[in-house]
Amino acid sequence: MSHELGTLYIVATPIGNLSDMTLRAIETLKDVDIIACEDTRVSGTLLKHFEIKKPLLSLHQHSSDFAIENIIKELTNGKDVAYISDNGTPGISDPGQRLVSELRSKNYEVRIIPIPGPSALTAAISVSGLVEKEFHFVGFLPKKKGRQTQFKELALSNIPFIFYESAFRIEKTLKDIMEYLGENTQVFIGREMTKMFEEYWGGNIVEVISGFNEHKIKGEFVVIVQSVKPKAVKRDKYAKDSE
Repeated sequence: MSHELGTLYIVATPIGNLSDMTLRAIETLKDVDIIACEDTRVSGTLLKHFEIKKPLLSLHQHSSDFAIENIIKELTNGKDVAYISDNGTPGISDPGQRLVSELRSKNYEVRIIPIPGPSALTAAISVSGLVEKEFHFVGFLPKKKGRQTQFKELALSNIPFIFYESAFRIEKTLKDIMEYLGENTQVFIGREMTKMFEEYWGGNIVEVISGFNEHKIKGEFVVIVQSVKPKAVKRDKYAKDSE
């Protein structure tokens, strides 16, 4: 006997400030049968704050395919499931992408509904002044293998690129940007966004590196980079060679 399939809700949660949680996100998490999350401890704190009690399923970057299969099984059995990452909008550099991709590729007739909300990516763009239309989102840069190659490829682009970085690598990464993209490169940095000690600053890469120690090197960073290519000198077509 056939039965109605459940719905998967991809729910955005705060990137720091709990007041950024939307009413729709709260209502959705209260209405679903199950909440799948990146880290049950992190999500447990969030859910407790909003007095939401639901069964939790873990889906993190090291989860096996069985974890995804288990969530899909609940959906095909008619259960409504919400997926939340540790913070921000799921599906961007987190395991939510694997879940959605599996559902799409295998043609499960499960409805997948986004519940929009906070995103470190779009929040940083909105206050950077560096992005007009296009941008390239890198996610997390390679730590070792492929790092040099990616920087060389990014150096060829004429549009801003954006990536996430940790406090442990941010200083080295800025030096790499100057090495591969040049001293005219413009950079914008958001640190600990929406949290109590959030900071935003930017400018020429040389200035940013020289003044870096004026800022706290803690927390999570969003970095926007705009490579400034030197303008080619146009030759006057009417000018004659002087020989």
